[in-house]
Amino acid sequence: MDGFCLLYLLLILLMRSGDVETNPGPNTAVSTVSEMEFLKLAQDIAPSYYNAVGISLGFSYAQLQAILVENLKNYTNALLDVFMKWNVMQQPSHSNKRQLLADRLREIDLGSLSDGLLNGPPIPNSTGGPSRLTESQTKPPSAEFQTKPLSPELVERCANDFKFKYRSTLCKIRADPLNPASVVQFKEMYTNLFLQEEHGTEKRKLNFNDILGIRVNGEFPRRIMVQGEAGAGKTTFCAKIAWDWMRGEYFSDFVWVLIVPLREFKQHTIGEIAKSYLAKTNSATVSQITEYIRSNSDKVFIAFDGLDEVSGKIMKTESCESQPTDQMQLQPSQPSVTSSEACGSLSETGDIGLVDILCSDQLASCPVLVTTRPWRAVEFRSDGDLMKLYTFIHVEGFDRENLSVYIHKYFPNNDDKANQLIQFTIDNDIISEYMAHYPIYVAMLCLMWKQLDEPKLKEMKSLKTFSQIFNEMIGFLKEHYAQKEVKKVGSPSLNAYLKKIDELLGPIAKQALNGLLENALVFSEDDFEICPESKDTACRVGILSQEDRITTSMDMHERNPHVQLHVFFPHKLFQEYMAGVHLASLYESNRNELHRLIEQVVLPRKEEFRYLLYFTVSHNKSIAAHIMRSMLHDISMNRGASLQEQNIDFIVDVAFESQDPDVAALVKAMISSEKSVLGDTSAHTVAGYVFTGVPVVSLIID
Repeated sequence: MDGFCLLYLLLILLMRSGDVETNPGPNTAVSTVSEMEFLKLAQDIAPSYYNAVGISLGFSYAQLQAILVENLKNYTNALLDVFMKWNVMQQPSHSNKRQLLADRLREIDLGSLSDGLLNGPPIPNSTGGPSRLTESQTKPPSAEFQTKPLSPELVERCANDFKFKYRSTLCKIRADPLNPASVVQFKEMYTNLFLQEEHGTEKRKLNFNDILGIRVNGEFPRRIMVQGEAGAGKTTFCAKIAWDWMRGEYFSDFVWVLIVPLREFKQHTIGEIAKSYLAKTNSATVSQITEYIRSNSDKVFIAFDGLDEVSGKIMKTESCESQPTDQMQLQPSQPSVTSSEACGSLSETGDIGLVDILCSDQLASCPVLVTTRPWRAVEFRSDGDLMKLYTFIHVEGFDRENLSVYIHKYFPNNDDKANQLIQFTIDNDIISEYMAHYPIYVAMLCLMWKQLDEPKLKEMKSLKTFSQIFNEMIGFLKEHYAQKEVKKVGSPSLNAYLKKIDELLGPIAKQALNGLLENALVFSEDDFEICPESKDTACRVGILSQEDRITTSMDMHERNPHVQLHVFFPHKLFQEYMAGVHLASLYESNRNELHRLIEQVVLPRKEEFRYLLYFTVSHNKSIAAHIMRSMLHDISMNRGASLQEQNIDFIVDVAFESQDPDVAALVKAMISSEKSVLGDTSAHTVAGYVFTGVPVVSLIID
């Protein structure tokens, strides 16, 4: 017994010295995946891959959406939940989960993550020291999984696919801004826009054909911001770039031109977006496209349209390597993200996030153009680093000459009708000063001028505000649709049908407001699952549009039978109008909620919600007075501030849209003793001062 004890003691000493290992049984560590590795994967996978990952692991679309909701739409947490549930589901327990998961990731074009999983960190042995790595862990990824560069032929084929995409979608202009079927060829309706380039504190007229001739310190700027008010023609501006590139005119020196509507691609990377434009038979992969853009950035021109239609703080950063990718996309459901969250989006797939491009952390030498409403440009102007990167251009819509050209194009066979409308825009001072410049308003005026009878045209000539035009247009659409069902004009049955339409549009207005507050401008069919009749009616009336979702080359449609169709408003202004309908309705149905929204959400972000306020106060006097009292309360609490800080211009703008004398009296009574000085102000604001009677000391109109 003593000899056995001595031998046992010797074995223990040898094991502690590392010369002898215990036999722990089969090594399952290499075949399993740790919780830390699952977490790292969840952080490294972009949100746009969420459904692809889940479906490849055997989850249904409904299960994935439920998991996402349970995790409050936090994609990292939802992916981690998916991985943990999948881990428990695997039987038998000793199966090679690591290899199985790696195979699934590779199937959905996440090859680099798959390689990382198979060539992961060393597995510590039972003594705490490093173990000997297996051959599969030490050898480099096989050559077959390296990104193969695009061949010249495939580069050209991608360019042709992009051109086909633009020719069949982007470069079609709607003669009727609300009717998807009214598209005409680009050249038939396109009219030049009035552009200005900033030079210090001055602006200089800029011709579209001279954009590529802009020079900053002798070089073409790599970042350009094009700002313009709602409906000024920013999307048409991007379409013109694509059109000229397709025809081999301006922009033809670029091998690829990528036009990205941000409202449709909030959580995608540039490679994914470009891939989604390609034909299904095009074999170019996301990683190949990304690598081509990265290696040939001076040969690719990128235009991001509608920065104001997505949330997410843009900030130039020193280093963003440690940031989780799901927090570094442009976020659709949050008013803002912190600078650390927004700074980068370079995922383990090697793809490049949109924020990285916007702040020039990636593709710094690639020419990038961004369109936005003015309020969103403030973020760039107030950031010293971003301000230095960007050159600013203003799109002002139509000048007088181009307005006439557009109207004659709309009425190609009726010069008399065209000339009458042109004269109307001249005679009506309000429309001439602040509506006739904007293509979307001109298109609506043309449509109504074409179809309304004489009594209605007479009413139309009295229009003064943005809100009145939209009220008239929405009313026109509803009547036009109702008369297809009830032929007799002015009959009780027609009025009853119009009332039914209003009731059906109620849920649409509510969804419009919810989406606007979260900066969601594109919806899925599921967003209207409790009111399908309302959605269908809104589409038939023309307030909503529903089109096929842009397909991706990974062809998720074939894998997922639950793919939804996009549902959206024809223009953000129409969503803002319908949101105003619902917000105004809360005055009667839920005044506490109205007060909360106005005080805590809308007024703190009033520049962002300018048009929402315009449309809301136009609906009735009570709601207009309620909102104006809230706005004026800020002035009474901030008497010592300057007029600019008190936002007097903004207040008279909103008051003017209400067209309510009582609201005008409220404004004048509150600020009648102030000395109001207007410099380089808009015609709309001038009209607001005249309407409210607020005294003006000096007036300089730009």
